[in-house]
Amino acid sequence: MARVGGRSSVIPRNRVVYSQLGARPRVIAPVLMGQMARPTISIGDALAVSAGGSGNLLALVEIRAGRDSGVFAQEQRRRDMLRWVAGLEYGGDIRRRLGVTLRMTANAASSIRDAVAETEATSLVLEWPTIRSPRRHGLSDLTRQLLPDGATDIVFVRSSAPGQAIAPRSILASIRGGPSARVVASTAAALADAHGSALTMVHIRTESQHPDRTRREWESFEQIVEEMRRPSTRVRLHHHDNPAAGILEEAAGHDLVIIGSRLSPSNPSALVGRDLLRMVRQLDCPVVMVRPRIVSPHPANGHGA
Repeated sequence: MARVGGRSSVIPRNRVVYSQLGARPRVIAPVLMGQMARPTISIGDALAVSAGGSGNLLALVEIRAGRDSGVFAQEQRRRDMLRWVAGLEYGGDIRRRLGVTLRMTANAASSIRDAVAETEATSLVLEWPTIRSPRRHGLSDLTRQLLPDGATDIVFVRSSAPGQAIAPRSILASIRGGPSARVVASTAAALADAHGSALTMVHIRTESQHPDRTRREWESFEQIVEEMRRPSTRVRLHHHDNPAAGILEEAAGHDLVIIGSRLSPSNPSALVGRDLLRMVRQLDCPVVMVRPRIVSPHPANGHGA
């Protein structure tokens, strides 16, 4: 089907190879009081629903220097956090799978690292704040501290509807074939299975890069598609000189878009490039961005999924 600025086609599926695309998930969803937590928690719950999955909502009770040293003050903050967490309950078909753990902390990043080590977590689920997020500065600082660790996959959740859980009927996963590709595919499959969603995997092909890289990305995409355990998955190839614009065109009609994070050894704190961030801001639906754990001290240079 032709589209303005690019062209796309549906790739027929004629075989499925069965294999394990991911390990049993152990999820941690850290939250700070007052943040836009419900969309993030709903994604954490859905990931933990996977076979053998488990997880914890890590409620971080922040201790303010010089103000919360007393026992009474700390206990009051614990009670406030419990009431706030209870107010985050949401309806839907997904059964809550995240247990609740409260932790007093003067350093949120350090407490999260401790929880990851204690639970051997495979995934962190964090809010990807918008300019309207009430805790955006604290969350952005927390992200900067955690990114260099690379101990787990980090699933960033961005939504403009803070009061709504994310329960998609249709999911689009964009897979280029870079370092994030496999974890984007496994995350998309897990969320689609949890919600019974229709899943579309799209590969954006651009002719503006070296032909060898284009060929490697396409071969990687084909391999991932073959390894998926969802024969009902719709697979699309979209030609566009601008990958971000291609994703935006494909996103029409979907309830959730999943993308991979940029991986650049020279700038490890960069999540996405400017074009992709501009595209994300134009989307009407929630976005999940996946940052894979670091598996090598010298990760391959790439630009996400």
